[in-house]
Amino acid sequence: MELRPACRAAGIGVVSISEHAGPARAHRAVPTLSARLVVSLGAPLEVDYDGQTLRTQAVVAGLMRPGVATPVTALLPGQPTAYLELSPAAMRRLLGMPLSEVDAGGVIADAVLPWVHSLCEELAEHPAGRREGVLRIRLLEQLDRAEYDTAADHALRALDRIRAGSGTLSVDDLADRVHLSARRLREVMRRSLGVTPKFASRVARLECAVRRAGTGATSWARVAAESGYHDQSHLVREFRDLMNTTPTDWLAEEDRNLQGRQPGGPRP
Repeated sequence: MELRPACRAAGIGVVSISEHAGPARAHRAVPTLSARLVVSLGAPLEVDYDGQTLRTQAVVAGLMRPGVATPVTALLPGQPTAYLELSPAAMRRLLGMPLSEVDAGGVIADAVLPWVHSLCEELAEHPAGRREGVLRIRLLEQLDRAEYDTAADHALRALDRIRAGSGTLSVDDLADRVHLSARRLREVMRRSLGVTPKFASRVARLECAVRRAGTGATSWARVAAESGYHDQSHLVREFRDLMNTTPTDWLAEEDRNLQGRQPGGPRP
């Protein structure tokens, strides 16, 4: 199997190696139901989350928690960074522990993935053009070695359905589809992932809205309607609660980083 399809099959999503151009600035993470591994090949990363700052060469991040906005990372000029998006199932296999123990603010990677330090050294030895391939190969090797744990199967299947439905399924419908009662589903998701079905659905809807805004929606009202919100005010409240910003301010912050966005972006 070719490398990229093999990565997708293993639960490895976006893999990118980039270097920030321009002055230092803050980058606000988008709500997502994916886990992440972020590695700096230069200065240490600085991640602000829930009133605390984590400074480390590499960070492993899990899912968001209710009541805490997405993390903000300092982007430094000339800082080469490797970013890996992983499915919760893939990250659980790598960590060997429930994702409920790792939130979106992250933990120092060396503490939970001892091989990351040697990976950083290996990546630094390769030219920029080869780093992504090396990164994909090493992640596949680690996943192949990891044991598969069935304990979280119900929670992970529910999370997959939430994301596939962009957060629009009711908790009762979701429970029926994974053959659990609604109460039992809440329990297993909270224990395994650290989130409830309702909160995961909120994250999925906002992730969908952000994606629509970044790929050519003509107005925030349309984004809200197509993403399952009652109205634009509902969308604005979710932006404030989950990202600590407004739709318009977020677009102004991230405009140049959005791929494939149509000029102008959503209007108020």
